This record gives sequence, structure tokens and C-alpha cells, in this order.
Amino acid sequence: MRKTTIFTWALVPVIVALCYFLYAGIKKNIDTAENIKKSEAKVIERLKEIREVQKWFLLSNGRYCGSWDSLVSFIKEGTIYIVEKKETIIQRPANQAHLGDSVRVSFDTLGRENVQKYLFPSDKYPSFKADDIAKVPTCEIPDFEKPASCTNCQFSVYAGKIKKGNIMVDVLEIFDPCPVDISRKESNTNRKRKFLRFGSRDEVTTTGNWED
Repeated sequence: MRKTTIFTWALVPVIVALCYFLYAGIKKNIDTAENIKKSEAKVIERLKEIREVQKWFLLSNGRYCGSWDSLVSFIKEGTIYIVEKKETIIQRPANQAHLGDSVRVSFDTLGRENVQKYLFPSDKYPSFKADDIAKVPTCEIPDFEKPASCTNCQFSVYAGKIKKGNIMVDVLEIFDPCPVDISRKESNTNRKRKFLRFGSRDEVTTTGNWED
């Protein structure tokens, strides 16, 4: 009986140590997942900003921008025309009422405004800097171990044209080559598990893979 008691008490430190390591392992996984979620939220927010600027660049220039320097210049110096859309309902004569009313759409240009001031007003985006638009936010994390695909901590940008039917259409793809989540790989067949991105080189879309 005495030997059993000694043996039992001898096991207590071992059990405590195992419980601690188990708890520490679970907590580490939870903390890692939470950090990845927060970091990717910053990347997604930056991608959304880039997408909005590219949308207006396309409207202003008839193409997407494939140069970060040109996109930064557009934000700082470019202008956006403020257009008001008006719809006028036109009622048909009584003898054509069964055809339903028609709608006439017109657009009035109200003026123009600086791109940055219009898209990123200081009251809503107090920390926005045009010069940082190309930077991947996660590269600012201390001790972040950058993957081999991350060469200069900038988003990868591709702007080009593809043929759809008999016409050439503009395409755009922006992706983050510096993923915090090491399970994100370009070799993944699931688009959601590839690098965070929006757009495509082969399809006319600006959807983000976090939105798929």
C-alpha cells in the first residue's frame, strides 16, 4: 500500500506536466489562428482599397493599371468626375398601358474631385497613405518569417487584356505573395486556399477569393 501511494504521488508531477503541455499546445494553435485571422483581415482591407482604385482607374483611362507608381500618382493627382444618375418614368398612352411604363436614364456631371479625397477621406481613413497602397501589411509584423515567394513585400499586380468572343476585354489580378498562413500555396487546387487575391488573368472578374 505504501509503495502504491508513493508511486501515485510520483505520477502527479508527470500528469501536471502533460496537462500543461497539452494546454499550451492548444492555446498556441488558437493564438496562431487568431493572429492569422487578424493579419489576413488587414490584407483583405488593403486589397479592397486597391480594387476600388483600380475600378476608377479603369473608368478614367479605359484600362487597368499594371504599375504601382502610376497607381500612386493616380491616387495623389488624378481626378474623379462626380456623376448623378437620373431616372425618368415615362407613362405610355392608355391604349398601350398593357406594355408597361418605360424608364429614361440620364447622367449629369456635377463636378470633379481628387481621387484620394473622394475615395479615402481623412475622416474615415485617417491613416491612409497613397505611398503604402502596394505594401503588404503583414510584412510589418515583427519577426515575420517571409516565404520565398515574398521578394519585396509588395502585392503582385497583373493588368492585361484577353479575347472574349470577338472583343478584347481588360483583366486584372492582384495577390499577396507574403502569406502569414503558411498553408496558403499557389499549388492548392482550392482557390480559397491560394494566396489572398482578387481578379483573374483568365476571367473578367474582380472577385476576391475570400468572397468565393
